[in-house]
Amino acid sequence: MEYWQTILIYWLVIHFSLEFTIFPARDEKLYSSKKMLWIQMAIYGIVMLPCMLFVIDCWWKVLLAWGLLLTVRTILVCIRYYFERKNLKPKMSYRLVGLQQVLMVGMLFFVCYAFLNIWDSFHYWQWLVDGRAVALLILMFMLIWDVASCFVRRLFSLVLMSSEVSAQDQYTIVMSARSGELIGKLERLLVVLLILFNQFAGIGFVLTAKSLARFKMFEDKEFAERYLIGTLASFGYAIVVGFVGRWFLQMQ
Repeated sequence: MEYWQTILIYWLVIHFSLEFTIFPARDEKLYSSKKMLWIQMAIYGIVMLPCMLFVIDCWWKVLLAWGLLLTVRTILVCIRYYFERKNLKPKMSYRLVGLQQVLMVGMLFFVCYAFLNIWDSFHYWQWLVDGRAVALLILMFMLIWDVASCFVRRLFSLVLMSSEVSAQDQYTIVMSARSGELIGKLERLLVVLLILFNQFAGIGFVLTAKSLARFKMFEDKEFAERYLIGTLASFGYAIVVGFVGRWFLQMQ
């Protein structure tokens, strides 16, 4: 693994921690207030600037890379703010959030590759290289914890609830979703750990245990459909992260 790829891992950890933990991307209220958005963008810029100064040894290249990153992010956030206020359909909102994150990760990749590989002007810190396995594990944890929860939640928003469901029943579903989200996070964590330790048979056990816990609820067709969507999306996401992360760890 090259040095710029190592730095990219650290930057992705910082990016996802800001986007999904400090100011969660799944929080719609964030995109209904201009003041909150400007505060969010200021925090993002303040945090990313020293991260770039730490590894790029030329101040004007730091400012150029930082300016490119913040410009793209500002444009994407403003576009999302504009459309979120138009009461978009769930499918369009889901695509907008996904596009924002894909473009931001792509921009981080471009900045790292261009400024730390093509121009070859960086401060080399051996301890960053030595700790990249830990950083990669942290990145995997973040992807299966908050990022995956946002992905599954957005996916659920595409599945419309039956109009026959009463307000009380909808409240019950929303409250149970909180425990379901925690269960999903823990199951993804177990799946990734099992993949890392080559215990693939254990994945079937986790899936079976989860299904048995809610066996009686499968009589409700709507619940069964939502359960299958959430479970397949959650397990599929965790399996991809587990195998990709395992491959990168083997490159050490």
